[in-house]
Amino acid sequence: MKMANIFSNKNILVTGGTGTVGTPVIDKLIDKGAKVTCVSLDSEERVKAVLNKKAEFIHADLTIFENCFEVTKNIDYVIHLTAIKGSTQKGNLDAAKGYVAFVLCNTHMIDAAYKNNVKKFLYVGSINEYPPLSIRKEDDVWNGLPAANDKYSGIAKRVGEIQGEAYYEQYGWDAFKIIRLSNVYGPYDDFCTKTCHVIPSLISKFYNTKNNRITIAGDGSAIRDFIYVEDVADACLLALEKAKSNFPINIGSGIGISIKELALTIETNFGKNNKYILEFDKDLPKGDDVRILDISRANSHLHWNPRTKLNDGLKKTIDWYGANKLIADRRGKELHGL
Repeated sequence: MKMANIFSNKNILVTGGTGTVGTPVIDKLIDKGAKVTCVSLDSEERVKAVLNKKAEFIHADLTIFENCFEVTKNIDYVIHLTAIKGSTQKGNLDAAKGYVAFVLCNTHMIDAAYKNNVKKFLYVGSINEYPPLSIRKEDDVWNGLPAANDKYSGIAKRVGEIQGEAYYEQYGWDAFKIIRLSNVYGPYDDFCTKTCHVIPSLISKFYNTKNNRITIAGDGSAIRDFIYVEDVADACLLALEKAKSNFPINIGSGIGISIKELALTIETNFGKNNKYILEFDKDLPKGDDVRILDISRANSHLHWNPRTKLNDGLKKTIDWYGANKLIADRRGKELHGL
């Protein structure tokens, strides 16, 4: 028996909808007949380049409660993707600014959604919330502080989860769903090497190198869990539909790959005739030794597994970057005012 489409004709708000995850999420919602509103602080140029033309766009600062209350009026579902971008190389340079903005945004959005009687609210957390464990299971999130580099963003995201639980305990608001993402990559990402994460950084370096030398932070031994953005978008819709209230679910590949192996995999996509020299800078931070999400809960509760193999996702991302280099390189500069 075919399942009902819970998204058709629903008014759905996607915060951060012009970002890496938000862009394909909105495309999928519109394909399902949803009436989508996107809210972000991105530039007009970014919006025109990436946002589905059938979505309504609102430029608003969600650290202000009145804005959150206004954009959640008459909204059935919210997918809350707005985040404060960080990276291992930036460390905690913007710790106070990022922490306060993230806490205010989460607090006001959740409160506004409850007060406007939103029926489903997807809260998107991350692997940064966990203590520095090699394999990270949902119930382990409170077994210690996040790693030093993730402490402020990780705690801010935990606070949002607790708020959703508190609103259920006091008000019986059962709309709040939680997923936690591993390292997401794909089209529409930030490719500015001063601000971006490892996959877009490496792609940009390989694409733009003048002397075929590629410098990589750390010694290459750090192991990470990478998940392609289209698989994440599918998981967002599934979680909004099927996840239990206040029941966190990890979304990742569940597979670790070293940064060195990742760099070599990306290198193969730039052609056998190109000879690159990989240089690992051990004076630069590499982050945790191992970060992998256990995704068994996603499989058992959502019947979700990632479909995109790493090399296939990398090839799609490389192709997108080559065709959209200008908007991709501007992303980090817009986010961080560079």
